[in-house]
Amino acid sequence: MAANRIKGLVSRNKRRLKEDGFDLDLTYITPNIIAMGFPSEKLEGYYRNHMEDVIRFLESKHRDHYKVYNLCSERSYDPSKFHNRVAYYPFDDHNPPRLELIKPFCEDLDKWLFQHPDNVAAIHCKAGKVCKRIVFKDAEEALRHYGATRTRDEKGVTIPSQRRYVLYYADLLKPGIEYQQVSLLLRGIKFETIPMFSGGSCTPYFEVHQLKVKVYTSPVYEGVRKDRNSFYMPVNHGNQSIPVCGDIKVEFFNKSKINKREKMFHFWFNTFFVTERENSNELLSLTLPKMELDRANKDKSHKLFSPNFK
Repeated sequence: MAANRIKGLVSRNKRRLKEDGFDLDLTYITPNIIAMGFPSEKLEGYYRNHMEDVIRFLESKHRDHYKVYNLCSERSYDPSKFHNRVAYYPFDDHNPPRLELIKPFCEDLDKWLFQHPDNVAAIHCKAGKVCKRIVFKDAEEALRHYGATRTRDEKGVTIPSQRRYVLYYADLLKPGIEYQQVSLLLRGIKFETIPMFSGGSCTPYFEVHQLKVKVYTSPVYEGVRKDRNSFYMPVNHGNQSIPVCGDIKVEFFNKSKINKREKMFHFWFNTFFVTERENSNELLSLTLPKMELDRANKDKSHKLFSPNFK
């Protein structure tokens, strides 16, 4: 059918469940953990998982033993459609969740699965390509398993910041590590090698966000040429560095020759994980290579960023 062909195109490389008359963007990551696309209604249900089809599947396969976890911040639905067995842990699509959101989500998930051996969890974000907590030896193994079961090309969680936050949480599960909010002063950001967005140069500037609030916008740095080995951009807000705490998003843009704002790349980090040295007056640094920068990591041909960019 045409609708199913369209749904297949929307799913891209994600595995689909096609059995017993169902054709859904849905995969069993383990026997009791399901990853699926957003259950949609009206026109959107024509090319994504239709709400009624998802309900019919869960009722026929796991009646009275399923709970739905909605991780999508952009939209929601009436939880009564799933007998009010819906938990909401929202974060924006293509971004990591707040670090403090991961633990209660995992504890909720564990509690539900251990209540009864037949219980299953159906977890979705907007597109259905989100990493789930599974018991493995380490986070990298969990990411590999998710990629192998959820996608045809074994590329499950490909966004660097999301992978970083999976590794963050794995570190927090280690004995003796307890998360706390850490305040730092952001002094500056440095390019190693220069992005090439305007021929042989770029005109960069960046924004810093905390809790979805923009806390700093840098000046525009005109004509930074690629023949420079590096370029340092100090953070100077009223002659002071800016305080940052918790989950931080940094976005870089290029101002084009026609004054158009071009997105270059962005990244998320949590300040707790850049405070490794105690009782030291030295400046702390966080170094992220190209493959750990969201969007820049997709530049496989090195047209915009050199292989050594960081």
